[in-house]
Formats: sequence, C-alpha cells, structure tokens
Amino acid sequence: MNEKTAALRLLPSLSIEMPLDRASDDLLENAPQDIYEAFAEFLQIDVANGDATDDTIRAYHKEIGLFTRWCRERNIAPESATRRHIEAYRESLKTNGAAASTRQHKMSIVRRFYEAAVKHGVLTINPAANVKGGKDLTPPEEKMKALTKSALHHLVGAIPSSTLLGQRDRAIIALMAVHGLRRIEVHRLNHESVDISDDTPSLRVIGKGNRVRKIYLREDTYNAIQTYVRAKMEHHFPLTGALLVSHSNRTRGARISRRSLNDIVDHYLSEAHLKKVGVSCHALRHTHGTLAVAGGAKVEHLKEEMGHNHLETTSIYVKAVSRRENNPANFIDVEF
Repeated sequence: MNEKTAALRLLPSLSIEMPLDRASDDLLENAPQDIYEAFAEFLQIDVANGDATDDTIRAYHKEIGLFTRWCRERNIAPESATRRHIEAYRESLKTNGAAASTRQHKMSIVRRFYEAAVKHGVLTINPAANVKGGKDLTPPEEKMKALTKSALHHLVGAIPSSTLLGQRDRAIIALMAVHGLRRIEVHRLNHESVDISDDTPSLRVIGKGNRVRKIYLREDTYNAIQTYVRAKMEHHFPLTGALLVSHSNRTRGARISRRSLNDIVDHYLSEAHLKKVGVSCHALRHTHGTLAVAGGAKVEHLKEEMGHNHLETTSIYVKAVSRRENNPANFIDVEF
C-alpha cells in the first residue's frame, strides 16, 4: 500500500479507519496524485457538506472503484475518459440488469467524482456532466414496501415479551413501525436520548446529516423502552450510552449494529410469514407513513415526525393511501 492509499484510509474528517475494497485500492494505486487529492478533498469536504456518514464514504469508494476497474478493463484511463466512455459504462450497467434507480445513483457518484477533478483544476471539463442514469417511470408510491395494519399486528405477535431479547426487539420494531425511525437512527439511540422532563416522553433522534429532531413517544412505545431498560438493569448492563445493545457472548453490551437490526427485523418478518424481497427495516418506516396517513395524520406533522426535508417526500404516503381508498373500480356497481 503506498502513501496516498494510507492517507485516504485516515481522512481527517473521520474518526475511524475507512476500509476500502480491492477496486478502491486499485483506484488509488493507479490514479495520478492530483486526481487522488481532488477525490480525497471531495470526500472530506464536499460530500454532505463535510458531514457524510461512514456508510456514505464507503459507498463512494466502492462505486468509484467499480467504475475505474471497468475503465481499466477496457484500457481507458479514468482521467482521459470521454462522454462516450461514460455513456458506455451506463449502458453496461443497464445490460447487467441494474435498475434505473441504481443506475441513477451510480452515475451521480461518477459525475461528482469528475466534478471534484474539474474543481481542483485536474480536468477542464466533466465528461460525465449531463449523463443521466436513465428514467425510472415507476411512481414513488408504487415502489414503497409497507405492511398493512393487519400484517403489523401479526409481526408484533411474533415477538416474545417475556425474554430480554424479545423486550429489546419489541422496542426496536415499535420505534421503526410506530414512530418511523430509520435504521441508522435506531442504531444511534442512547439512554440519554429519552427525555421525560415534559408530560409526554420524547426522544432525541439524530437523523440524516446528523440533523436532530424531537419525536413524542406513545405510552406503549415508552413502556416498551422502559421494560427493556429495567431488564438491562437486572442483567447488569450499563444504563448510560447505547440504548439498544447486543446480547451475544462475543459483543455483549456493544451498541447494536445496523446489520444486526436488519437481521432482527428480517427474523420476525419471517416468523410472521411476511418476509418478501424489499421488505425489511425501511418497509417498517413506510408502514409508519402509510398507516399514519390512513389514520388521519396531517402530512405536515408526518413530515416533521419522519425527518423529511421536503413535503413532497412525505406526500408519497398521501398518494399511496389515496389511490387505494379512491380506487375508480369501486364506483362501478356491477359484480362478477
């Protein structure tokens, strides 16, 4: 590993060592110093206004590594790539079955990679400028995966309430399905996040871009959290720091990982015979949105609860519920 590879593994803006895959290592080994410096500064300063999560940084490394490997396999120097090469890369993604949304994501990272090179004077033009990933004509509300009210009842019924693990997992799924927390937001929760200074208990949630919002807890959700906290105390777990922790022998007491949250949710979805492709943690967040709207929640209140930046994002839940409740076929008074 050369000096510049080692340097990028320890970007000043990060508190942990950044693991790179082999494709990303190859990128750094073969890229000109100026390209490397532009990319490193881009990751450090520009991505998410300098406040990118570790997962975001890893995603950028991975995608740029894959792109540069594709270039090298065709004897194309990434710094000499033309628009035609970028379009060919996009076509290869499509040929290999990448969905439009996936192509859009990958191409946006390639565009920003070259933006960094232009910004630092390494290149004079961005060859990926205006090369889009392709249109996804599926309405956002149709792509959502959400549970029905009945399905959510089945899911809750699959979680034991008498064991330490079950008490933890009931709190996790309540926070996702009833309050709409993202996986990363559940992962970040601390004991200190719970606030009982008001009449209604609340939760300090750290969302995307480390933006903080306050959500008010339902009585049953608060009780689920407190039941788990009491169980932690009985089992001699710390009552400061990470709220939701691992109970395995190897990582006992450590903050529960995001991968473990996926595994927990998938386990209970399978137990309740609800597991399908695309139905996991984020489906519980969508469940929160759709059931809240169906129950009469105002969209502007839902926007704040879910931590959306724009009302248009929250409106997809209104559209999803409206389409179901106002099915034109229901107005045809003929039975078959």
